[in-house]
Amino acid sequence: MTAHSPTVEAQPAAHGVEAAIDTIPWPQVGPGWMLALWSPAISHRPGEKRDPNEPHAENVATTLYLVDPAGGRYPITTFPPGSGARLLDWSGDGSHALFYAAQPGSVHDATALSVDLRNGSQTTFPVVNGGPVRYARPDGTAVLIGKGRYPDRPSLHRVDLSGKEELTYPLGQDYRGGALPTPDGTQLVLGSTKGLALMGNDGTPGKALPVPGSLTACSPVRWWTPATVVLAHCTDTARYSQTGQLWQVPVDGTAPTALTAVNSGTGRDPGFDGDLGDTDAWPLPSGTFLQSIGGCGTMFLSRLTPDGHTTRVKVPGVSDSVMVDGVSGDKLVLVGKAGCGPGTSLLAYDPAANTFSTLLGPAVNGGSVTEAIVFPARR
Repeated sequence: MTAHSPTVEAQPAAHGVEAAIDTIPWPQVGPGWMLALWSPAISHRPGEKRDPNEPHAENVATTLYLVDPAGGRYPITTFPPGSGARLLDWSGDGSHALFYAAQPGSVHDATALSVDLRNGSQTTFPVVNGGPVRYARPDGTAVLIGKGRYPDRPSLHRVDLSGKEELTYPLGQDYRGGALPTPDGTQLVLGSTKGLALMGNDGTPGKALPVPGSLTACSPVRWWTPATVVLAHCTDTARYSQTGQLWQVPVDGTAPTALTAVNSGTGRDPGFDGDLGDTDAWPLPSGTFLQSIGGCGTMFLSRLTPDGHTTRVKVPGVSDSVMVDGVSGDKLVLVGKAGCGPGTSLLAYDPAANTFSTLLGPAVNGGSVTEAIVFPARR
């Protein structure tokens, strides 16, 4: 009888190592892994002088990388120069990534693009008078499409990956846009002028999830606690309101909890100095951290204070403007930005130690990282 050695499970690529798509250890792909768009073009602040020999972002292809928590990377697919593809969602089973791009010459139409991460294949379809919101099901086989421009009422549709409509959701007068599927794909959490509301993915109306106070026009941001509590961004019903607040809203109908205090959006509120609004938040053992909006198109990392306000966090050696993309283990995943310009590097930041490691970008493989998303996306 011949003895056989046990099969050795493939391990993720080490930091800085680029490996082929067919070597991805799919059984290990999960929470803390990242998708990132990388360009060989170097990012600059608006108006900053660049080397005339540098490649221009509009003239080079963009690569989608799958990045493991240690910083190993796997090229999945490329987008042609000028495609304008923006990373939007990652399916719950980890198999597909959703993108959108504006249609050339149109301010209302878009192209939806789904990438099969196992082989890099791309599927696209046009969207008239709207755009993709996120995947409708955890296997990435259907997409939620939002349509309607002010003053028309917004509408929500589910389509397959060819763009064929499967369902138009029967929405009430209070719907204000936005939809967040439950992790199992059976229900949607919808934005409402009275808080949030549930609806079956088949269009069956569900319970209302009211938010108290005057800032009741809410949109679901992501799952704060998987399948049970939604993080919502709430404002008033004025069209261009800047006032906002983040809430934790349980989907079982129990009372929601304000995560942040009310922020007028002026940047001058006590406790919100320079903070024009907070769009997302992540709890870590070392504190709760937020994506905050700064002046002149910048954004920054902040820490939640006990009374619901924010304190700016300066990441040493990194631009003051950073995009927060999620959590990998006990670290925050950031994309450093060139001021109010495009992204530069993908970083894993340890707020407890106040240190970071670069996962992708100039210090690793050159070029720049324009945006990223962390698995599980919005969940």
